[in-house]
Amino acid sequence: MSPLAIIGCLLVAATAMWISARLFGHPFSPFSVFYGAWFVAFALYNLHWIDYTPVRRPAWTLIGLSLVGFGLGWLIPYLLWNSRDVQDSELVARQVSPERLRVVIVICCVLGAIGLAAFLAKVSSTLGLATFIESPFDIRELTGRGGALEEPLKIFDWLNVANVVLCSFYLFVVKGRRSWLVWPVLAFSVIALFLMEDRTHFFYACCWAGFVLLHSMRVTVKRILVLMAVGATLLLSQFLLVALWLGKVAEKSPVLMQAANVRDAMVFLLPPYFYITVNFPALQAYMDSSPPPTHGYMTMYPAFRFFHAVDPTLAQPPMTPEFLQVPADANTFTWVHQFYSDFGTTGVLIGSWIIGVVTAFVYFHMLGTRSFYSTLINGIFSYCLALSVFANHFVQGPAWYFLVVSFLIALWIKVPAASLRSVEARS
Repeated sequence: MSPLAIIGCLLVAATAMWISARLFGHPFSPFSVFYGAWFVAFALYNLHWIDYTPVRRPAWTLIGLSLVGFGLGWLIPYLLWNSRDVQDSELVARQVSPERLRVVIVICCVLGAIGLAAFLAKVSSTLGLATFIESPFDIRELTGRGGALEEPLKIFDWLNVANVVLCSFYLFVVKGRRSWLVWPVLAFSVIALFLMEDRTHFFYACCWAGFVLLHSMRVTVKRILVLMAVGATLLLSQFLLVALWLGKVAEKSPVLMQAANVRDAMVFLLPPYFYITVNFPALQAYMDSSPPPTHGYMTMYPAFRFFHAVDPTLAQPPMTPEFLQVPADANTFTWVHQFYSDFGTTGVLIGSWIIGVVTAFVYFHMLGTRSFYSTLINGIFSYCLALSVFANHFVQGPAWYFLVVSFLIALWIKVPAASLRSVEARS
């Protein structure tokens, strides 16, 4: 354990939040989310609960370049931003039609239910529904891309993720009528995500919803603490429950247990600790493997998936890399993985810079307009940045999918400008 390093990293994370609150209009801007997530992960890594293979200068250099590149990109929209343009966060709710939003929630629920039913039917015909109880790990093993249980209607399944966000916004921000109808939909969407045996769906929904709520209500210390406590409890509980359900606990991994420096009750927390911190040594191992360049395939993977659907002869790059031993198996190499694979060290710097520019532009645009669409997109980007320690969600299909779906939803439920002016005049 390195106490000074741990304290230093936590102070940097806290400083990023303070800077965000003082300069960028909100303590949870993409800026503070990004640097907060990384430096909290650095602090956890310095606990040394697991003896990983050493991380050397090449990997730390790539990580440092990504941190610098993002900050340089963030500066450009910030310098062009006028802090006097910030609108009241409660304006978001006034731009949304509660009746139309409720219709969208019902539609997404129906389509999400169809997607879940298709998945359960496939499980039933392949392994039998009893497998959820008898051997749930078998389902998880066959659910990945190209597996026998790959989601038949994936675009509908992901609407359950969006519905958690929409229901939360309706219940806690809009506070519209007929909430008795929305609460069961929210409960169904959460259960549907849990049945997918996939942490990504659940984490996406909770983090996205949390960031949308944080930027749709007045900021108070109490509100922030409540949201952080509830969010952390939900995410950790779901992570551990899925681990127990699938049998993916530390005690069943002899290699992990041999490398662990904790015993007794703390062993229970090794799986989430491993997932947060293993990405640094895994990145080093990936660089040591001298991977062949992928020339943009990884960064633009959703586009190549689309082109492959049009032209099946077009080769697709493998998005899921092989496992590497560090000493336990790992195949997530932080968000620099795709940039480095495609364009090398330069790609890491430029890719991080571009994302810094884009996320800052969306964020400051959201502060000035408080439109529902920009609030949704800022939430998606914040989720991607929060999990950038783990993987690069900016280059994966769900983020691109939600950019389109959110636009269509926001366009349909938007209150006409004339009606909005009338409401503001009466208030």
